Amino acid sequence: MSHDDLRKAARDAFKRLAREAGLKPQFYELRGEWIKDDANRLHIVQSYGGDGALPVVLKLALRPQNAEEFAAIMAAHKRAMRALDGAEGVTVPQILAEDAGAQAYLMTFQEGETLLNLCRSAEDHAPYLRAAGQWLSAFHEGTFQEDRQFRPRFMAGHMQMLAEQVETGARKIRGGKKFVRYARQVPDLAKAYRGRDSKVAGKHGDLNAHNILIGNEVAAYDFLPKSDAPVGYDIARLLVSYMQMVGDIDAIPKGDVLPPEALEAFFEGYSLVGRDDPGVQFMLRVQVLTDWNRMHPKMTAQSLIRYARVKAIARQAFG
Repeated sequence: MSHDDLRKAARDAFKRLAREAGLKPQFYELRGEWIKDDANRLHIVQSYGGDGALPVVLKLALRPQNAEEFAAIMAAHKRAMRALDGAEGVTVPQILAEDAGAQAYLMTFQEGETLLNLCRSAEDHAPYLRAAGQWLSAFHEGTFQEDRQFRPRFMAGHMQMLAEQVETGARKIRGGKKFVRYARQVPDLAKAYRGRDSKVAGKHGDLNAHNILIGNEVAAYDFLPKSDAPVGYDIARLLVSYMQMVGDIDAIPKGDVLPPEALEAFFEGYSLVGRDDPGVQFMLRVQVLTDWNRMHPKMTAQSLIRYARVKAIARQAFG
């Protein structure tokens, strides 16, 4: 599908969903647009507004086509809406209408800048990390499931499988020898954290530095299908994303993933567990290797820069 055809499909979906939400599409104009088009995904996000009209955002996903996954994503988003309903200073864009067949939905527009952009434009990242921690803490508190002993066996086994695949040549990873050396340390990490008390809550699934908006309120979006997990999974995903793109790698002490000041700022906002939570400490290190594994061997100039940052973080974390 051409991008012009994609835009037409999005406009048609907007008109249909706006009417369903009780809005008048003729009073709206396109204010912004973002397209993701690769082998796996074809998504378009458009923002609409007008004089005196409620600003809204349309998301249309044409690839992959998966009705069950779309329904699970909607369920995750709605659970977050319920969890943060009435919470002070944090929110989730409200879904106004959805079309499961078209894999499209309309939601309220949220004012703010992404965590990534704010950190790129400021020397002091602490206020933004604190705000991100506040949002994630409220989400996890609102979706809390149970206290549970941390069980890292699956992730430790997965890392060993990847290491074996790289060693046999079945998997190609840039910098494979160092990746294997670091991955082989994960079972010992698992032993150190296994069985310690942690907490399980709703999982955002893809909480990165692009997916948090900070303004008068703090909001997050782009949930993955509804699931539960130790809270360290979301925390690690967010903080490693931040470090890959904008964090001060030179300030990371040996054996750590983040500078102490950055970790302290985040946990000034996040209160459900502390920085010593076993899931946090284990998953921070495993997330670095997970993101390394997901990098395509054929890289663009931008992805080469990100690869160099990931490798530098791993060197500090694993030695």
